Amino acid sequence: MIRLIPFEFGKVWRKRSFLLAVCALLLVHGFLLWYTTIPEEGVPPLSAYGTLQRELLGKSEEEKGEYLENWREELQGICFVRDVLSMESFDSEMGGSLARQEREAHPGLFETYYGRYESGDYLRFTDSLERETALLEEVYEEWEQVAGYGEYLDSIQADRELLGGISVFSGGKGGGDGYGRRNLLKSAEDYEGLSDEGICFVPSRGVAGAMENSWMDLLLFLSVLLFVGTLITEEKERGLFFVTRSTRRGILPAMGAKLAALLIHCLLLAALFYLVSFGFFGAATGGFPLGAPVQSLASCLSGPLPLSILEYLVFSVAGKALVLFGIGSCLTALSVRSGIAVLPFLAGVLLAGGSELAYRLLPAGASALSMVKYLNPAGLLRTEELLGGYLNFDLFGVPVSRLSLSLLVLGAVLTAGISGSLGLFARMKHFGARRLRLPVLLPFKPHVGLLRHEGYKLLIMNRGLLLFLLFAILLGAKSLGRSYTPSVTEEYYRKLMLSLEGPLTEEKEEVIGKERKRYEDAFRTMELLDGMVNAGEFDQAAADALRAQASMTLSFYPAFERVETQYRRIGREGGRLVYDTGYLYLFGLRDDSLLVDGLILFVGIILLVSGSASVEDQTGAWPLLGATRTGKRRILIKKAVIGGIMAAALSLVPLLCRSVRIASAYPMGEFGAAIQSLPRFFGLPVPMPIALFLLLFVFSQMAAAVIVALLALGLSLWRKNQAQTVFFGFLFLVFPLSLLFLV
Repeated sequence: MIRLIPFEFGKVWRKRSFLLAVCALLLVHGFLLWYTTIPEEGVPPLSAYGTLQRELLGKSEEEKGEYLENWREELQGICFVRDVLSMESFDSEMGGSLARQEREAHPGLFETYYGRYESGDYLRFTDSLERETALLEEVYEEWEQVAGYGEYLDSIQADRELLGGISVFSGGKGGGDGYGRRNLLKSAEDYEGLSDEGICFVPSRGVAGAMENSWMDLLLFLSVLLFVGTLITEEKERGLFFVTRSTRRGILPAMGAKLAALLIHCLLLAALFYLVSFGFFGAATGGFPLGAPVQSLASCLSGPLPLSILEYLVFSVAGKALVLFGIGSCLTALSVRSGIAVLPFLAGVLLAGGSELAYRLLPAGASALSMVKYLNPAGLLRTEELLGGYLNFDLFGVPVSRLSLSLLVLGAVLTAGISGSLGLFARMKHFGARRLRLPVLLPFKPHVGLLRHEGYKLLIMNRGLLLFLLFAILLGAKSLGRSYTPSVTEEYYRKLMLSLEGPLTEEKEEVIGKERKRYEDAFRTMELLDGMVNAGEFDQAAADALRAQASMTLSFYPAFERVETQYRRIGREGGRLVYDTGYLYLFGLRDDSLLVDGLILFVGIILLVSGSASVEDQTGAWPLLGATRTGKRRILIKKAVIGGIMAAALSLVPLLCRSVRIASAYPMGEFGAAIQSLPRFFGLPVPMPIALFLLLFVFSQMAAAVIVALLALGLSLWRKNQAQTVFFGFLFLVFPLSLLFLV
């Protein structure tokens, strides 16, 4: 049997289609690593964790705590200044009163940090106060937990010592009180051998990001389905079992070798996928101190096992591979038993979807219902939670750890899968596999017309519909999940502009004049104070207090200058006042979301169209089709029409979703106003309303998508191979666009 193992393994891995599928899964994995870590507004980027990690490197635990405390104190002062300025931006007596109350409650704090707030040099790791604050809150909370790990262990042992003096735990053998007592005793025993010796605080973003990816488990599960399908179902469809089972080693040794090959596949793919993940997050977040105890990570603080970070990573990945092997062996048994080729795959998809749904919907805790949540395949694949967390189930009044029950269930799955595969293979009745035919009330006739026929080939045979839905979900979810948080200055500008939007009236001119006078008075006050201090006519401390009040007013002057810009243009050329921030975000002038969406869109279109023209070359159909009355030219036109329609439809998804999210934070109106009303478009030579410009903008995005689809179709005709089309499409279309991120 030993000699059969490399043969069975190589029989699958040497197939070009299987290797391409594995490469595709790895590409999807790499793409999702990048895509899911693109920082939203207010979310710190991965590079910030790497910079912080390097800043903390070499510091003792006391020095780390002192550094984080100073950083926290500074940001609290900066946020105080921001909040006071926000109150002052309200055009009401209440706003000014609240600001005065806050300054009186914290004397000197505003003056201490106002200068740093204005300069912006308080940003150590990110590019905005919101991201900096989010990073601090996350890291500081983790540090507090890790720094208190010794107290956490002491509290667990103290609970055991206090049990004897608490009467509530004395009664009930099988009730809740009895379980509570046993649970505390068991927890104390499980943590008894641990201490805070060697604990070295490490931000857990890198390790958690590398390990806690449910979509990565899904990709690994898909690889197992592919392996099992090639190993059993494909051989059934080709009728090979009629021959192999008649040989001397054609039954139990053959199936044993297939299962061993499946185990090697699971170990290899799990190691490969997670090495990519570790490399990505390690490079982005500054690496992992592999020798430190795993409890140095706040996400693994409750883990009762004395493991290092390296051991935690290795055992977690190996555990995932074993769970995948257990599931794969059960699917192998089902493939052997089933006479319908697609049935094991349907069962696998239902198993993966149902278990993931149960894991996400069922409540957490120690109840019997939560056991279904944690002991199903999706829960078993969360090996990082098994090794880095702690949970006991109430099993008839006896606390049983999640880790013990998970290992017991995994052992049962492995036993059932291996024994079932061997036993069913020895008694195999279905040596072939037939296709599943479902009754159809309204049968679809894809070959009635040429356009419908080519659409069927692209969307169904080449799985274009699946790719379209996948990228539509990716683009839509990313755009809808993006958050837009206006700054204090932007809130002032938004409030002022929304009150002024529309044609200019005398009342609006009075509002603008009143605001202008307020800033002119503040400038005059600053000049007067400087002159009086220089002349020795005014005390420096009193002047600083008055200067801070004037500076606080002037901090909103850049926003008012944007209002003045539109007002002066209307005075010269006429027009309407328009709140323009939402349009700037929508047109990609305020962030790079348009560029990111375009990059993902190009990838999706290339994958969608890559096989549309090469399929005829691979089947040798072009010579025959070229001789027909329809001919090659009309066929290519139909392919171009279908690919262009799909590309244009896909390009609309991020635009619509982004518009919804942007409008929720930055309202967009005055569609009838001229596009030249927006300051960034003052120099546009052709006058047109904003609505028409928006329509042209949408058409330009759709046209760009259609052009990419046509170029991909041309590459498919040129290379006559889908894989080469994807490669050259990425090289000529995606790679140049990605270089814009470096600008």
